[in-house]
Amino acid sequence: MKPYDRVLAIAKHYLGPAAESFLARQCQLALKIDALAMTSGHFKDLAHQVEVAACRFIEAAKAKEMAGRIATLAAV
Repeated sequence: MKPYDRVLAIAKHYLGPAAESFLARQCQLALKIDALAMTSGHFKDLAHQVEVAACRFIEAAKAKEMAGRIATLAAV
């Protein structure tokens, strides 16, 4: 499974159908990459950005949980 697909699966659990556009935007703005070019080396930075940005749409605890799951992917 590609890194993007792994992160997308997590994000969909929390953001539903908005996950794809949310990830694309976070990758573009924070990481300066296309979401499909994501590598496992981006997971920790992306996790931080996702937590900050997702708080606007979901509860802070859920945003933190989602970010934690993304960050954990870096160790896998």
